[in-house]
Amino acid sequence: MDTTSRKKRTLLINPKFQWTLIGYGAAGATTILITIYLLITYGFQRFMELGVSLGMPPEENVYFQFIKMQQESFNQIILAIALIVGLVLIIGGLIVSHKIAGPIYRMQKEFFRMRELPPNELFEIKFRKGDFFPELAESFNYLVRSWREKK
Repeated sequence: MDTTSRKKRTLLINPKFQWTLIGYGAAGATTILITIYLLITYGFQRFMELGVSLGMPPEENVYFQFIKMQQESFNQIILAIALIVGLVLIIGGLIVSHKIAGPIYRMQKEFFRMRELPPNELFEIKFRKGDFFPELAESFNYLVRSWREKK
C-alpha cells in the first residue's frame, strides 16, 4: 500500500467518549488491584500476628524478616502488574474506542454531506475492517440507494 495515500490517523476521534471508556476500565482495574493488595497485606499481617502469638520476638527474628521480605516482593509484583495493566488498558481502550467512535464519526460526516448534496451525488460508505456497528453502514447505503432510485 502506498504510504502517501494513507490519511493521517487521529489519536482521539471523540475524546470525551474515548477517555470515559478508558476511565471506566481503569477504575475497574484499580478497584481489583487495590482489593488484591489489601487482601495480600491482610494475609501478611495475619502471619505477623501468628508469629507473635507463638511467642516469637518480632525484633531480629528470621520468621519476621522473611515475612517482611515476602511482603516487599509481593508489593513490587503488584506494582509491576498495575503498570502493565494500565498500559494495556490505555492501548486497548484506544483501539476499542476507535472501532466504536470511528464509524459514528464517519456517519456524522456523511449526514452533514447529505444536507448539502443532491441525492445523485451521494455515495455508499464502507467502514474499516473490524469496526463495530457495520449495520449502520448497511442502513446508510440502503438509504442512499433508495434516494437514488427515487430520482
